[in-house]
Formats: sequence, structure tokens, C-alpha cells
Amino acid sequence: MISRYDVAFSQCAARKEAAFIPFAVAGDPDIAVSESILRTYLDAGADVLEIGYPFSDPVADGPVNQRAGIRAIAAGLNHARFFSLISKIRAITDVPIGILLYANTIRHLGYEQFCKKAASAGIDSLLVADMPPEEAGELTKAMRRHDIGTVFIASELTPPDRIKFICKQIDAFVYVVSRLGPTGVQTGLSNTVKPTLDRLRTHTDKPLCVGFGLSRPEHVRDVVKAGADGAIVGSALVQTIETCAAGPRLMLQKLLKQTRALKSATHLRS
Repeated sequence: MISRYDVAFSQCAARKEAAFIPFAVAGDPDIAVSESILRTYLDAGADVLEIGYPFSDPVADGPVNQRAGIRAIAAGLNHARFFSLISKIRAITDVPIGILLYANTIRHLGYEQFCKKAASAGIDSLLVADMPPEEAGELTKAMRRHDIGTVFIASELTPPDRIKFICKQIDAFVYVVSRLGPTGVQTGLSNTVKPTLDRLRTHTDKPLCVGFGLSRPEHVRDVVKAGADGAIVGSALVQTIETCAAGPRLMLQKLLKQTRALKSATHLRS
């Protein structure tokens, strides 16, 4: 079966572009504005959406995304409202929707029930930040029963045997971290991105998408030139949401401009 990811990455390749993947936390700063933010990303040319499910102890996230999760939880984001939000976005777009979340969020409903609801809402993949791929067998089976793609993280420190294991398990894309540590805005990128991509490329033909620390168009351009199939930008956008939370209209204007500039950097000819 051809997935939405297959279509999206093929279309980007045909246009000689990498995929641009903006991130936002569902329900931040409130549920209504959160929907408008995701619509703005689409209007700006997002090829894939990555949406965070807020969690009280997000160990893989830096301060910016942690605060976003706190705002979303305070605004009343729960399972029902989360899936409703995703369903509204799915109704207006065919771009892939990937969810970044934590294991307890899924366990709260149970693997089967969560995956059933996720599939019904139109979710295409799950990345469980605190679940090692070696421990994800039961969840992966539930995901595959409901045609939800798997995403796992690889870094410059991932040993060869684990890279082989990850590449055999993923069916959406590999999330390649550009540097070690939690998410967050950075001024420069690691010089290990290209060697990491090259290593992964010998084991899989699935898309390789780079995230963690990308905040500027030049960062996106650099990872695309290094061979990435997609560029994921999170904290820089979430920071704009945070600083403009009191003025949604201005926030959406800034996000539109920011996201368009980041997307423009994915052109392979740039």
C-alpha cells in the first residue's frame, strides 16, 4: 500500500526539494489557536506535519517545547480534544501527519485503543520519544494492524547493529538528530550530520529527516545539501508561538513568514 509519506516524499523529489516538516504542540497556546497554527503551516507549504502530544515530563524536549506542553495541558488538551483536533486538520489536507509523544500517553488508553483512535483521526506515524525500538515490539504490532507508520531516532552515536535494527523496523522515515541532547534552538549545526546520513543510507532507502536544533533557513539548506530527505523545525517555531501567544493574529502572520522562509530553503538548487 502506498502511504501518504510515500506520496509526499516522491512529490518533493520530483520538484527537486526536500520535505519541510514544521512542529507544534497540540493545544498550544489553546486548542482553537493550535488549529490555526497547523493550518498556517499548511498554507506556508509544509510537506509533512509533526505534532507533539503534550506530556508532563517530556525528557527529550528542551525548555521551549516543555513550556508549550505546560500551556497545552493547562488549556485542557486531553485525548478526546487531541484526536478531534487532528481529525479537523486531516479533513483539509492529505499531507502526512506524524505524532511525537511519550509512552505513558499511549499506555493510558492501551496500545490497541490508542492506535485505533489515531488511525481514525488520520494520523500517519508515531514517534515515541522515550520508548527504545528494542522495547517497541508490542506497540509496533498494534500500529501495523492499523496502518500507522513507525519512526525511530538515530544519531551520530547509534552503533551499527542498532542502525540495522532501526532501519528494518521503520516504515515512515528515520528521524536523524542533528546533535546530541534535547530539542532547542541552536546557532550552529554539528558537522556529523552528513556522515550520519551516509551511514544510514547504506542500510535503508526510507527517507532520512533531520531535526533537533534547526532554526534558520541556512540550517535547513545545510542539512538538505548534506543529503537529508526532510528538515524538521520545532523549537524556533514554538518560540514564536510563545512570544506572540497574547496576540494570535500577529503570531500567525509571523509563523507564515517564518515557515515560508524555511520551506524555501529545501530547494536542492538553492
